[in-house]
Amino acid sequence: MDAVTLEVEVRTTFGKKNRALRRQGITPVHMYGLNEDSESLQTKENDLRVALRTAGRTTPITLKSSDGKDTVTIVREIARHAVTGDIQHVDFQRVDVEQLVEVPVPIVLTGQEEAPGTAGGAGVVTQGSFEILVRAKPFDVPSEIVVDCSILDTIDAAILANEVKFPTGVELAGPEDERIAWVQPPRVTAEEDLAPVVEGEEGEILEDAEGEEAVEGEEDTSSDAEPEES
Repeated sequence: MDAVTLEVEVRTTFGKKNRALRRQGITPVHMYGLNEDSESLQTKENDLRVALRTAGRTTPITLKSSDGKDTVTIVREIARHAVTGDIQHVDFQRVDVEQLVEVPVPIVLTGQEEAPGTAGGAGVVTQGSFEILVRAKPFDVPSEIVVDCSILDTIDAAILANEVKFPTGVELAGPEDERIAWVQPPRVTAEEDLAPVVEGEEGEILEDAEGEEAVEGEEDTSSDAEPEES
């Protein structure tokens, strides 16, 4: 992937005044880390969207300031509007390209249908974690971690975090016993088993309200039969 860059400027407005910036298509951002003072910055909303879509949460973004300084960062937090989902603010953390960083990386499962533990409908592959915390140099962090589920050979077989294969230069930073995926028995009940059963006075089986009453013997049509109450 080509380097992702984003042009930024020093921000001089704060608090509620940031609303005016957003109406102008400018998004406030914040940069911190590496034992340096934090900086309040701003960038064009459209440029920010493109950079975030390209880099995601794992690829470094180089912030290019108006004074000519370039700073390598990773995205740490994205604040969005609760209703519209529009980006309200982004926090960037400075990183040293030669030092290890810890980053959550999305997990993608493959081979679910080939897993022997699912043969004949015996079970289904269930995903327990959708991201995994890894440690690597900023430009070695992968955009995703692919986990092959075809090794799940029995019911309740599981893949733990410490069994995941990582690319060169990437290592697990989270809990080793975290369950990434496993085979779970299907929870399926026959429809007929769910239908209610009602017994009559003599123990005969009655159908539901829309069906006909199953009565033992012939219907009494004599004149001695008691009339129905009106």
